[in-house]
Amino acid sequence: MKQIMQYVIRRAAESDADALAALARQTFIDTYLELNDPQDVRQHCDQAFGLAQQLAEICDPHYVVLLQFHADELIGFAQVAHKPQPACITQEKAIALYRYYLKKNWHGKGAALPLLAAAEQAAIESGADYLWLGMWKHNQRAAAFYRKAGFAHVGVTTYQFGPNLEIDDVFLKRIG
Repeated sequence: MKQIMQYVIRRAAESDADALAALARQTFIDTYLELNDPQDVRQHCDQAFGLAQQLAEICDPHYVVLLQFHADELIGFAQVAHKPQPACITQEKAIALYRYYLKKNWHGKGAALPLLAAAEQAAIESGADYLWLGMWKHNQRAAAFYRKAGFAHVGVTTYQFGPNLEIDDVFLKRIG
């Protein structure tokens, strides 16, 4: 008999910034450290996932920051944000799934889809008809997940990571 997990997904509050910063940092390290220069990963984490940055994003009206809990444990987060669209996204009412991470020990346990559904709902409530994302081309596990969740690969864009200009695959899903 399969156990059904119960999750609470809610919008982040200012008081969550510290826990969010720690989770964002850890999930990014778990995802990218193995295939990248450790110094580049640390530098990116310092710039993108510090307490001040997370607090600013939580307070920014152009962001929706969602937190996912199982019992009292923070296990994942998603950020839906109005970001500049890559050239391959031509839809007018498109919004970015800017960040979407789960703790590594929650991969494959059914936690990802409820968080994605909440992010899609937040995007719809923001007036979007499409959700797009950029994802590092070497993250094949994530690519398979997004395809299974109804996203289509629509192009590529570039992303500066340390001294390297990386290629991100761009995915798009109609949600509205």
